Amino acid sequence: MSMTIKQIQEWEKSFVKRKGISLDEESGLKIGTLKLMEEVGEVMKAILENKWQEVPAEIADIIIFACKIANIVESYHGVDKLSDVLERKIHYVETRTYNKVINKFNKPKNKEFK
Repeated sequence: MSMTIKQIQEWEKSFVKRKGISLDEESGLKIGTLKLMEEVGEVMKAILENKWQEVPAEIADIIIFACKIANIVESYHGVDKLSDVLERKIHYVETRTYNKVINKFNKPKNKEFK
């Protein structure tokens, strides 16, 4: 089963509701951000310990907590949907060119992405 970012976000909203987790914006962002950082650390730990079989599950946790944060920001601040931003970001990245001399991508002027 493949899931889109939009489906993961919908699952996360449903999960929170089904489990009776009600947090205000500040608490939700704190917990989501701390858990996101924890999961990033777990990916790094698995890589350092050559536990390659653990890496995909830890990356899945990163995606889930990133979607949780996006859900909170979308709900409280009316920002664009994460899936729409990802689509625009991928298009922007595709326009960038790579400079082999300095081992860097150029950064075309863009109001949305810095």
